[in-house]
Amino acid sequence: MPASFTADNIAPASSSGVHSGSEPKLLELGPDLAVYIGAERDARFIYKEIYQDHCYDVSTLPADPFIIDAGANIGLFTLYMKAKYPAARILAFEPVPQIFSLYQRNLALHGVAPADVAAHQCALGSGSPAATASTKMLTYFPNAPGNSTFVPQEKELLRKALPEEHYQRMIDRSSAGATQVPVRVERLSRFLDEYEDLARIDFLKIDVESWELEVLRGVDDCHWAMVRNVAVEVSELSGLREDIEALLREKGFAVEKELAEWSYETAPTYTVLARRPDGV
Repeated sequence: MPASFTADNIAPASSSGVHSGSEPKLLELGPDLAVYIGAERDARFIYKEIYQDHCYDVSTLPADPFIIDAGANIGLFTLYMKAKYPAARILAFEPVPQIFSLYQRNLALHGVAPADVAAHQCALGSGSPAATASTKMLTYFPNAPGNSTFVPQEKELLRKALPEEHYQRMIDRSSAGATQVPVRVERLSRFLDEYEDLARIDFLKIDVESWELEVLRGVDDCHWAMVRNVAVEVSELSGLREDIEALLREKGFAVEKELAEWSYETAPTYTVLARRPDGV
């Protein structure tokens, strides 16, 4: 779920950018790519990140990669990776019911075989390996679904960090209509245990709005040993980046960070990239 409260992604006062009809809007984002959306500006922002800025082209993967999509949103990352690696197997997670429904429709629209993608309507979190699933309230933003979060206070920090009242008003409009949604929270390793033939995890992508460290803490060491590449989008305002980088280094990764080109100077957002050194 991208941190997409930006000037280019927020609708003007006269339009929320949200499709209000009972049937989801089908939007053409690029050549041969139309998807069902909830909020147009949100979808266009995510499309630009993935398809034009290539923010997740972080490493050369094998022809048949195993990929984890944590924060799957409406499915653009999943569709991008399936187009790039047709033999990919993807394990995807999206907790918000309204967004998960769009994810399923978009994969069906593009003929992605259910056998290739295991999609789960739940969030990922930490907890003991023996713990059962829990339920947690998530703040859903219908005007900017990609910003839905367990940590809504970080959005207020972002608002205060912006230097101009104009941008603050735009954030207020994007936050309008926020609702509390109960979602199921599970550990990632609980799902990975179900793959008896799993030998490698080629790419773990995490974009979950200040919940990143919880996702990472839900991975057991036996599964960390399989992970080759990790990309985590994290806002500096969350205060989590250094702990995320430390955890990844502890797991044996070479770690670097890249500043998102759209982030504000007073509220930077990074993609933390972690790769296994050659031969490890």
